[in-house]
Amino acid sequence: MTKPRSILTLLLGVLFAGAVIVYSFFQPFEENAVCKPIPDDAMFIFKAAGLSELLSSPVCSQIDAALGAGNSLKELAADNPWTALAAASEIAVADLPFRDAGQQKTWAAVSWVGWRSPWLRWKLEGAAGEQLQLVGKHSVWPVWKYTAPGLADGKHLMLALTDNLLIACLSENPTDILILLDTYDKRLPLHALRK
Repeated sequence: MTKPRSILTLLLGVLFAGAVIVYSFFQPFEENAVCKPIPDDAMFIFKAAGLSELLSSPVCSQIDAALGAGNSLKELAADNPWTALAAASEIAVADLPFRDAGQQKTWAAVSWVGWRSPWLRWKLEGAAGEQLQLVGKHSVWPVWKYTAPGLADGKHLMLALTDNLLIACLSENPTDILILLDTYDKRLPLHALRK
């Protein structure tokens, strides 16, 4: 009686290990997945095949201005060992409408991370400290706050990680990242209920 149970346990273990390996290393690329978290009312969407295309676009200077004096997306990407995990493929950047009478634009950036998602999550969890803080989860997706030196006054840089996407939101309201996650999950965002 114990032999069939041992064989079943072994088969289930092999199946589980196979599923983890497939999830971790063989997630196929999804065309336009980077646009899923961007709400329909986005004023502007720029999609780039990779980070180098984004950095050479006119959008880069607008993002630099939104980040604040002394911050340059090119410099941040060049000095950052995270770039290979976080921005190795397709990227979408969007200018979102003002929320709650904000004075500055809200920017969203979405990067396809695919099979790198679990590795990036472990790296983010390991790097949590003074500049990077896990603030909680929305649904099942972890959300972090990054406090960058010299970030524009009143701006918050929030990050979230889904199964295949890294989502960043630069906004006056730190909860704007939740709108992106709700859009990704195809749920009615809370701000839509207020209207």
